[in-house]
Amino acid sequence: MPKINAVKIISGRRKNIHSLRLAITTECNLRCVYCFVRKTGKTMRYSTARKAVSFFLKSSGKQKLLIIYGGEPLLYFGLLRKIIFYARKTAKQQKKSLVISIGTNGTIINKEQLDFFKKTQVRLAVSIDGEKRFHDASRIFPDKEGSFNQLLKNIPIIVSAIKKENLSALFGVTPPAARFLYKNLLFLNALGFENINIEPVQSVNCVWNLSQKRAFQSQLSRYIKYMHKNILKNAFYFLNTANREFKDGLISRGLKNQLLCPFFWSLEIYPDGEMAFSPFLINEPENTPYLIGNVNHGLAARYNECEYRAQKTICQNCWTEYRGARWGASYAGDVVTARDIFSIAFARMVKRKSERSKIFARYMREAKKRIFE
Repeated sequence: MPKINAVKIISGRRKNIHSLRLAITTECNLRCVYCFVRKTGKTMRYSTARKAVSFFLKSSGKQKLLIIYGGEPLLYFGLLRKIIFYARKTAKQQKKSLVISIGTNGTIINKEQLDFFKKTQVRLAVSIDGEKRFHDASRIFPDKEGSFNQLLKNIPIIVSAIKKENLSALFGVTPPAARFLYKNLLFLNALGFENINIEPVQSVNCVWNLSQKRAFQSQLSRYIKYMHKNILKNAFYFLNTANREFKDGLISRGLKNQLLCPFFWSLEIYPDGEMAFSPFLINEPENTPYLIGNVNHGLAARYNECEYRAQKTICQNCWTEYRGARWGASYAGDVVTARDIFSIAFARMVKRKSERSKIFARYMREAKKRIFE
């Protein structure tokens, strides 16, 4: 374990932290087949959440994205409310622009929660794996019953309550479902999701073969052509990875190994306050060597005073060394890369057309507003 500085409050002022993923619980009412979060019953204390949010918002940079997930964060709605109120108040004090995004499975959401999210302008990302047979193949309750029917009951009230620009589908794609990608994307659009984050499932239980990878690419290419055609009809659909590329070019920079400091957009804080650069370490028993600190105690000595400089050798090697561990290997790396390449190509095409077309210019402006991750 790296040496941790024994301080109660860490400021992070030397670091530009753009986004923070806050895992407030490992508890969940589902038992999804491919989920990497073991249900250990850990839940973040509010005092830990306050320190995490303070550390985040006191870092340099004006644009901030707070992503709250679990487990299922709506199991602890009271805690979630307090975190959101505190984050909004602190962001205002710090004169920061803050986007808050909540990841949920959508099965226990209710009108009170939706009214609160609407009032506080929280963005909602709902996990759904397409049509019933695809969703229920993986996203199940502890009794093995599929969760699709329960989610489907809630989708109309979610869509009616949350502005379309603040609502996204977190669309998990397993290898067997790859050849149905286009069909499932249209299904999600029909449900009312204009924004979709395509997440190829990365799990030891989901190994992608060559034909499945090719099917994924073919189906995604078909959907992007559909998106392009609909822009001309003034009907806008969005991919979150393309939106990210429109906003700041981080997707293409990542593929070119021009990633910024991992503090900038890969920072994770787990329920006990532990800090890392990967969600996959949330409760793994062998995660200790890869923790970079704890918001309740301090950062590891290596990171406490560091400040990113692209030309510094230590900065150039930091991310590569951190991700070099075996746990960092992606089970769906080729598929994720394909998704990103298609998103970049689409974003560049729209950008070129926006220079001479008002409708493409409007699409690009809308896309930049729709950042969920």
